[in-house]
Amino acid sequence: MITIEVHVRKGTLTAARREELGRALLGSVTGGAGEEDAPAVVLDTARTLTNVLVREEETWVTHGDQPRYLVRVTVPGSWHGKEFNTYMITAVTEAIAATEDDPGRLYREPHCQVQVVGLKEHAVGTLGKAMTATGITRLITDGYRTAGDRREAAPGTAIDPVCGMTVDLATATITLEHDDTLYAFCAPVCKKVFTEELAAG
Repeated sequence: MITIEVHVRKGTLTAARREELGRALLGSVTGGAGEEDAPAVVLDTARTLTNVLVREEETWVTHGDQPRYLVRVTVPGSWHGKEFNTYMITAVTEAIAATEDDPGRLYREPHCQVQVVGLKEHAVGTLGKAMTATGITRLITDGYRTAGDRREAAPGTAIDPVCGMTVDLATATITLEHDDTLYAFCAPVCKKVFTEELAAG
């Protein structure tokens, strides 16, 4: 469950540009059609649980007249870390830059500032209950895990057994060997879901 709040100065963007920006951000942070993306059922659920809000601010005091973007990305705390934050900051900046007349401007001037905020466990919820990061991950990946439709891993890669993401074994840092099988995970939370389910099963 991700919330992306984009703050812009009032009158900076038309309603159509705000809609375009919101859709670009939703697609960017929840994956596209690349080989390393998770299966469609996982991406669809992730998109359903992601909210993008583009807000116009009445008062915005800063130096200069060019459009500015202040973006706050709120995620479960255990997702929050250097690799995830770097991915989010890059994806958000690229998506916003792509809607600009001069896409390079946001790389020359600090006019797009992104803050990634991690929430404590049980500080986010849905379905009428507080949830943990593993609970949210289970919710997002349930369709993949219960379908039994497994993709074949290309040589040198593994498929994350929780979310279906392709993981490069040469650079994989999150792995687990169980019953003579090496599993690789895209994120610590996927490994945690897997080990909890092994312990329960």
